[in-house]
Amino acid sequence: MTEHPDTSQWNEFDWERYLRDSDEYAARFFSLLKRFCDLPGAHDLISKRISRDFRGQMLECEFNCENCKSRYECEFSQAELSPEEEEYPAEGDEEDGMVDDNRPLQPGDELYYEVEPVFINLRQATIGWCNVYAAILPPDARAHGLRALFHLGRALANLAYSIGDGTYQQPSASVALAKRSLAQLNTAIGQLAQLTQEKPRLRRILDTMRNHVMKCRDNLVDHLQRCRDRLNHPRPPASGAGA
Repeated sequence: MTEHPDTSQWNEFDWERYLRDSDEYAARFFSLLKRFCDLPGAHDLISKRISRDFRGQMLECEFNCENCKSRYECEFSQAELSPEEEEYPAEGDEEDGMVDDNRPLQPGDELYYEVEPVFINLRQATIGWCNVYAAILPPDARAHGLRALFHLGRALANLAYSIGDGTYQQPSASVALAKRSLAQLNTAIGQLAQLTQEKPRLRRILDTMRNHVMKCRDNLVDHLQRCRDRLNHPRPPASGAGA
């Protein structure tokens, strides 16, 4: 077992290795879940297999989430926020791009990534592909369509983590996550290109979608370059919100 890692001094390659390990762990978990989910005691079986396969990589944890100092960074945490800790507005009170005191999101706010143009454009493209998948694709094209949607979703999630609260306090993490987002986006573009070849009758709408996603890729490349600039030329924290 290991303790929660101190990531404050990690470079880009440390983050890439950590993210690869996380992918391997997730893939193994879901493989075991598919195998054992219908058996009695499935949770214990999976835990034993995971512990054996990832010996030395598992975090030292007693699953006392409420009192764990890393409960908000841990992907396995089951801690619930108390009313005093709750930072999100009540359901129905939140508006897109606004926080609970009715001011626009700004760097330092947890949901700041939602107002970054690069994220907004990719989210629009992803939602657009959801509509195409649901309303237009014929059944024999659904497999490729679903793969494209999966990779678009992964690209969007990695981009959200890359932007974070907009302060870029760990630019090496932002670079690694932006690179992963870009790789997922390139895979999605490849899936769309293959669909265009297989379904020429849908070429017009598929080309439109692919062009939209390619513009998102150009924006993402610009975002990655900005992250690299911050990594190579660190900026002192600004007063208040941050960098």
